[in-house]
Amino acid sequence: MSEPVIEVRHLSKSFGTHVVLRDVDFTVNAGDVTCIIGASGSGKSTLARHLNALLLPTEGKCIVAGMDTADDKNLWNIRQHVGMVFQNPNNQFVSSVVKEDIEFSLKNYNIDYDDSTISKALSLVGLENFENRDIYSLSGGQKQRLALAGILCVNPDIIILDEATTMLSPNSRKSVLNTLNELHKKTDITIIAITQYAQETVDCDRIVVMKNGEVLAQDSPEKIYSNSSLIERAEIGVPYCVKIYYDLKDNGIELSKCPLNNESLVELLCRLK
Repeated sequence: MSEPVIEVRHLSKSFGTHVVLRDVDFTVNAGDVTCIIGASGSGKSTLARHLNALLLPTEGKCIVAGMDTADDKNLWNIRQHVGMVFQNPNNQFVSSVVKEDIEFSLKNYNIDYDDSTISKALSLVGLENFENRDIYSLSGGQKQRLALAGILCVNPDIIILDEATTMLSPNSRKSVLNTLNELHKKTDITIIAITQYAQETVDCDRIVVMKNGEVLAQDSPEKIYSNSSLIERAEIGVPYCVKIYYDLKDNGIELSKCPLNNESLVELLCRLK
């Protein structure tokens, strides 16, 4: 069994008198894909910013790769372990040229590099031969994949995506998700994705469900989406195939389990007598 690479213990966060996170408690295992979902205002992004010490707890602990984020001496090491991709990729670029932007990341972390280092990072995200492209000529999905390349080039153990697909078109969103799936197959990197899109969570190892700054549940996708009372309480959407599962159930047709993709749904439907 994998060891925890992130441990959040009884974490609370307040801004003045406004409490944003309340007694949050969960772990992330090394090499896992963990999705944190919840309605707008549930505290997802505030929690994400604790995981690389952009924010510090008002109460409780956040331990990343064995390091307490509240200890100033750990800040640089934590940032080397954890890379973060934000909602708007334009906010992460420091140059208008692809190669120069990745070079900035490498220089910022004092990493020795050559042209092959940059080519490898771009190849990982499907942007081969983009070195001399104008960043602002790229599509939204290409920009988000470039932001990811700028993080991958410094070899982090953990990548956090803070609603990184929210501003993208359906096609661009699909390209970014495919890139992440391929990346996870090729490496042992830990991925934490903050999202409002239920469909983005079906292939992850664990879902953390949030509402009003609290963790309501954390479990496998099948167990989360099989829990109708939790879905209603959390006010979260469900993948389309799960919606069909509940529609059938409401009409007296019981499938043997909750399907997480269309292939599984078709297979379960074919088994009905």
